[in-house]
Amino acid sequence: MRGRTETRGIAPDIVKKSGFKLVGMSCSTTMADRHEKIPELVEEFYQHHIHRIKNRINEPVSYGMFVDPPNWDPDTEEFTWIAGVEVSDFDNIPEEMISKAIPARKYAVLRYDPATDAFDPYQYLHEWMKNEGYEQTDDFGFELFLPYKGLDSEFVLHLPVR
Repeated sequence: MRGRTETRGIAPDIVKKSGFKLVGMSCSTTMADRHEKIPELVEEFYQHHIHRIKNRINEPVSYGMFVDPPNWDPDTEEFTWIAGVEVSDFDNIPEEMISKAIPARKYAVLRYDPATDAFDPYQYLHEWMKNEGYEQTDDFGFELFLPYKGLDSEFVLHLPVR
């Protein structure tokens, strides 16, 4: 059953995505602290700050993005998490927010619903990519929400590949 999840029979896929611009809030965290820091950031962003982004496009799509430092050691080093939305331009970015331009890429993607799926989507997608002959490129990846409905929202995981 290579390339399929046990829970829903949905296989990962490869898609091309155009470049886009994100504006949002970020935090630095370790893998050990991510289950505390990321939910705090995400809830703060959606409850108190998302409405301040005036040039938002493609609503209700939003993103949770990780950015790893070069040669990142997941056991000891921090990475950056961004809770953000797509924007038309980087004009008038609200104070305390950051911007990030995401280049066009080919991605391995996997839809994940924490309410029904009982596996680690990151580990599963990495294993699928390896089995299918893909390797992750770049130092980022993201969860795409359609829409974000809280911490248990369904998302589509995107990892850049070649």
